[in-house]
Amino acid sequence: MITRDGRTDIRTHVKDTFVYAQVGTGGDSTNPNASDLDSPIGSRFSVSGTDSGETSVDWKFSVSGLTHIGHTIKEVGIFDASSGGNMLLRVNYDAIGPLTSTDDIEFIITVEVD
Repeated sequence: MITRDGRTDIRTHVKDTFVYAQVGTGGDSTNPNASDLDSPIGSRFSVSGTDSGETSVDWKFSVSGLTHIGHTIKEVGIFDASSGGNMLLRVNYDAIGPLTSTDDIEFIITVEVD
């Protein structure tokens, strides 16, 4: 069992290390060996994780339809580098879109160290 202090240290490491997000149009199931989104669109962008409990991190960010006009978002990933690097997680969604210039989508991704 991971100790309470260990969980806090892991949470802090994850929050401070994984500081980029990216969206994509791929929608199939996630392979645990994946290192990138299935069909990324646009560049990765900086995000900040926040503590949301003793063992949880939340990443909250918005994606503007203006920069993704016509795309249908089906996946989001959290990464440790602006390109390449490691993907912490990939979450796939029911299709959101196609986006118009006036759309803004807010994402909240929560990771709990247990």
